[in-house]
Amino acid sequence: MKRILTAVVLMAVLWIVIKRTPPAVFFVLVAVGIAVAAWECYRMLEARGDRPFAALGIAASVAVAWSFLGAPPSFDAALPLAAGTVLAFVAAMSRRGEPEGMLRSATSTLLPLLLVGLGLGFLVGLRALPGDDGTDPLVLLLVCVICSDTAAYYVGTAFGRRRLAPTLSPRKTWEGAIGGVAASVGGAIVAHFWFYQRLSLPHALALGVLIAVAGIGGDLAESTIKRAAGVKDSSDLLPGHGGLLDRADSLLLAGPVLYYYYRAFLGAGA
Repeated sequence: MKRILTAVVLMAVLWIVIKRTPPAVFFVLVAVGIAVAAWECYRMLEARGDRPFAALGIAASVAVAWSFLGAPPSFDAALPLAAGTVLAFVAAMSRRGEPEGMLRSATSTLLPLLLVGLGLGFLVGLRALPGDDGTDPLVLLLVCVICSDTAAYYVGTAFGRRRLAPTLSPRKTWEGAIGGVAASVGGAIVAHFWFYQRLSLPHALALGVLIAVAGIGGDLAESTIKRAAGVKDSSDLLPGHGGLLDRADSLLLAGPVLYYYYRAFLGAGA
């Protein structure tokens, strides 16, 4: 019950921020979240012996998110990604003594930039879309992800038998994943009849499935890092809930999926 109440309260707060504040306010919220989640990711990589340039990666990650906002100074996301890549290798070659250490420092610097900075940056891109197209798809994403995560937990706890990815996340099951997909589809259908009525039912059904599957992929991507680092949670920032990255991992791939689905199929209205 506490998990459900937390989801409801979180959804209500996010609804207000998304619907009642300008995109710049949402950017600030996401930028802080990206900085914290990237920092957690770097801490996990350091726990496994890597030596990333965390400050560089966090700055580049926030810059990627800014690029999606479209506010001056405006630039394409490729600029901070390219600059981050060049600077990561320059710093590694100048600060690390041997080729293996250089490569590990550079790649461990870039991983959170690509996974966290770019992945969550697409949330800013969705919010920056004009009018209701900048709010309704984003709320749809959050509804589907929260419904999927909550249902996957309860269905998996009650009925889970077959392990989905035992090496990465022993507690996740196929039954929980199926329950999560079903709940995400249900959330998308509710969105279709409630606040996103111009979204056609076929698109709602497709997005319900795609967002849930992408959310599972993001969860497992973070689990890969946690298992490699030998840690249970990304941090202890949120007592009883782990770190911020633990709560946002489902958005890492789901955000880009929805963004490009919108650009491909919904740009002029569904």
